[in-house]
Amino acid sequence: LKAGGLNTVSTYVAWNLHEPHPGHFDFAPGTRADLAEFVRVAHRLGLYVMLRPGPYICAEWEFGGLPGWLLRAEGNEIRTNGKTFITAVRRYLAKLYEETKYLQHGYGGPIIAVQLENEYGTYGDSRPYLESLKEAALQGGITELLYKCDDHNGLPKGLVQLPGVLQTVNGNDRISWHIRELRKNQAKKAPIFVAELWTGWFTLYGGDFRSKTPQEIALSAKQWLATGASINFYMWHGGSNFFRNGAVNVPPFSVMTTSYDYDSPVSENGTLMPKFFALRNQLRASLGEERVKFGDIPPPIPVKAYGRIKVTSYATIDDVVSFASEAEHQEQVCSMEELSVNDHSGQVLGFTLYRHRGLRHATKAQSLVIGGLADYGAILVNGHLLGHVNQQYDSGSGYFTVEPRYLRKDADNVLDILVGSTGRNNYLPNGSEKKGLLWPVQLGDSRLSSWDIYALEFDKKFIQRLEAHANKFHPMDDSGGAGGKILSTGPLLVRAEFAIADATPCDTYLRLDGFVRGLVVVNGEVLGRYWDAGPQRSLYVPAPMLRRGANVVLIMEMNKVPRSPSISFVDKHELGR
Repeated sequence: LKAGGLNTVSTYVAWNLHEPHPGHFDFAPGTRADLAEFVRVAHRLGLYVMLRPGPYICAEWEFGGLPGWLLRAEGNEIRTNGKTFITAVRRYLAKLYEETKYLQHGYGGPIIAVQLENEYGTYGDSRPYLESLKEAALQGGITELLYKCDDHNGLPKGLVQLPGVLQTVNGNDRISWHIRELRKNQAKKAPIFVAELWTGWFTLYGGDFRSKTPQEIALSAKQWLATGASINFYMWHGGSNFFRNGAVNVPPFSVMTTSYDYDSPVSENGTLMPKFFALRNQLRASLGEERVKFGDIPPPIPVKAYGRIKVTSYATIDDVVSFASEAEHQEQVCSMEELSVNDHSGQVLGFTLYRHRGLRHATKAQSLVIGGLADYGAILVNGHLLGHVNQQYDSGSGYFTVEPRYLRKDADNVLDILVGSTGRNNYLPNGSEKKGLLWPVQLGDSRLSSWDIYALEFDKKFIQRLEAHANKFHPMDDSGGAGGKILSTGPLLVRAEFAIADATPCDTYLRLDGFVRGLVVVNGEVLGRYWDAGPQRSLYVPAPMLRRGANVVLIMEMNKVPRSPSISFVDKHELGR
C-alpha cells in the first residue's frame, strides 16, 4: 500500500472468525484472529485504518461474515433489529470495540473511521437496525467517523440519513449519477468517498476468472479523483479465503473459489501486478508528488517449487469417525446447525456424516431419494458409492438405485450420507442457509428413521485428534491402497509427508491433479477447499504455514483418489487468468 502511494488500509472484520461459538471470542495474539496487531502493524508503517466490522460484510466470505450458529434459533431474523439477532450483534460489537477502542486516532492510534453494516440498502430498510449499530459504536467508545456504504442498487432507496453517519458509495462508473444519488442521501457539503472502487471481481468454481484491465481501473480512478472524491480500492490485495469462502444463490447456487486474488493490484501471495504500477502512475498524475508519498517498491516475494510428493497413507470414513468424532443419535435427519456439539450451538463448518443401520436385504432394486442436501454429498451403501448430490447442479436432490448385490443377507447393512458444506451465501443472505440433510430420506415407500450423526468439523481440535492417530492410517501402495483393496472412488482421507531443508520456507502453490473435490490441511491449518471444476487449479500455500523439517498434508477427498496418488508443490499459480 505504501509503495502504491496509499495512506490508509481498509479491512473487513469477520464476525464468524472472532466469535466461532456464542460468547466464545477469538482475538488471540499471534494468530490470524489478532486484529489489534494488524492495526498496530499498519500504524508502524504510517498507514491509517478504516474498520468494517459489519456485522454483515459480504466480502465473498462465508455467510457474509455472519456466524452459522445464528441459524440454530428458529425465527432469527438476520440483519434486522429483531431481539435474538441484535442481542448477539451487540455482544460481538462490544467485544470488538473493547479490542480496538484505544487504537483510534483520538488515542494516538491509526483508526480514523468505522463502517456500519455493508450495502444495507440493497437488502433491507430498517432504520431502527442501523440506529442500533450506531448506538453500539458510540457505547463502545468509538469517537471517529462513522460511515455506511451503498451501491447503485441501494442508493436510490434513500435509506436513510443517519445524523453523524457519512453516506458513501460503491462503484466504478456512472460517476455523475452516483454523485447525484449520493447527494440526495448526504448532509450538505459532506465529502464524497468511494468506499469501494472495484479493481477486479470474484471468481466462482465452474466459471471463468473474472478480471478488469489495468487501463480500465486507472481510468475509473482518474475520473473519480477529478471530482475531488477520496477513493478506496477494493481490493488492493485480496488474499485467500482459506476455509471461509462464500457462495451466491441467485440462482443457481455457486461457490466462490478458495483464492480471493480478485485480479487485484497485489496478487494473492503479494506479487505486484501490472495493475499496481498503472494505479501508482495514475495517482502520481492525478494528485502530484507533493500530495502523494510513495514508499519504496518491495523486493519480490520468493516462491519455491518443492516438487512432487507421494501420498503415503489413508484413512477410511469409518477410521475418521472412530479417530475424531462421536455419534449423536437422532430419529430424523437434521441440519448440522441443529446438532448438540459446541455446547449445543451446533456445527458450522466441515462435513457431516449421516449413518443409518439396518437396511434390509431385498430381492429387487429399491429407489433411494435424497432431497434437501446442502451442499455436496456422497451416498454409500456398505461402502459402495452410489453417487453424489451437488446443490450447484441438481438443487440438492438425488435419485439412486440400491441393487440387491449391494446388500448383505445376514449382516448389518449401512447407508452413509457424507455431506460437506461448501460455503454459505454471502450475498443477500437470509435465514435459509442451513447445511447438511434438510429433508427426510426415502427408501422405497419408507421414510428412514434412526440416524447416527457425526460432526467432522475440521477445526483445530478435530485435526489434532486425527494427527494423534496418524500411526493408525493404512499404508498406500502403488496400486492405490493396501494391496489395492481400497476403492478408487468414494470419500477418503489421505496423508502425505515431506521435508523442507530451507532454514526459512518459501511461499509455494499446491496442485492436486487427479483429485476431484474436497479439503486440504497443511500442518494442522486448513488451507481451503478445492474442486477440479476450475478455473482455479492450485492453492496458495503461504510460507508461515510451512516449517523447516517435516511437513504434513491431509486431503479429505469426496469423490476419487487417483491410483498411485501424489501432490505437487509448484512455483506458478494457476487461477485461469
